[in-house]
Amino acid sequence: MSKKTTLKKIPERRDGCRVNRVVAVSHRLAVVRRTKPLADWSLSTTKNMSHSGLLFLSAIPYRKNAVLELQVVMSGIIDLYNGQARVMRVQEVGNTSFEIGVRFLPSKPLTRSAKKYR
Repeated sequence: MSKKTTLKKIPERRDGCRVNRVVAVSHRLAVVRRTKPLADWSLSTTKNMSHSGLLFLSAIPYRKNAVLELQVVMSGIIDLYNGQARVMRVQEVGNTSFEIGVRFLPSKPLTRSAKKYR
């Protein structure tokens, strides 16, 4: 008799379908409770992206749950995304590069105070 292996189906955690697109992405660790940026911008390329996040290559091994500032630009002039994202996974690829999977964070709505009329 042979034993059948039962594979548990793992539910999909991603919200949207991934599209393999290679576009430029600038990234750095987000400023948290500081007045000056922690580092200069690093330039890289994406591997795939969706409406909720993206996967890009980086020479910097960011930590899981770190908040990054991202600028994703297509053809040098079209902003696809400009905001913050949380690192969801980091996987080493080779000796000096890492695949960084991030989820976009919702942007804060712009608020302004109402004018006071007398």
